[in-house]
Amino acid sequence: DFIILDLMLPGISGEEVCRTIREHSQVPILMLTAKTQEDSVIEGFGLGADDYVTKPFSVKLLYARMEAILRRVAPQQKAEEVLSFEGGLRIHPQRMEVWREDANISLTKSEWNILLAMARRPKKVFTRDELMEIVFGEDTESLDRVIDTHIKNLRKKIEANPKQPVYVKTVHGLGYKFGGESDEKNTP
Repeated sequence: DFIILDLMLPGISGEEVCRTIREHSQVPILMLTAKTQEDSVIEGFGLGADDYVTKPFSVKLLYARMEAILRRVAPQQKAEEVLSFEGGLRIHPQRMEVWREDANISLTKSEWNILLAMARRPKKVFTRDELMEIVFGEDTESLDRVIDTHIKNLRKKIEANPKQPVYVKTVHGLGYKFGGESDEKNTP
């Protein structure tokens, strides 16, 4: 993953976006801006940017700086993240694979997005609207019952008994939550 962040955004400052990202993630950030003053550049690095490119710029320069950042962070990305849960469910986010015991489970993109979001935040109750945003993005006109269909299909694939789910649980009147207990083998 990699973020190219323009500092001149409508409605919110790029600096605020960078600050928010850094509160939750160490994803590489390359700031892209017309702000060329030294104080702006120093502030960008202070907020957590990995590099700073000023406009106008060439695509070759942008690409070279992106490659340089990725070379620096690649050694830090040693261990593959594996989310393991009691009952033999394993989720491999980098490989986009889901395993239950020794069986690889094929999921649709929507099912994958729902499962990964929920598994990364176990016990959080996701409303249908939140899950619709995860699946379809902010601008969607889809019916919220589409989420119920995705949940039903996901349960058929990952649950030993879909009628008594262990992983994807219903919170009546609110939405759904991931109920699987974490296995001690999880990697960061």
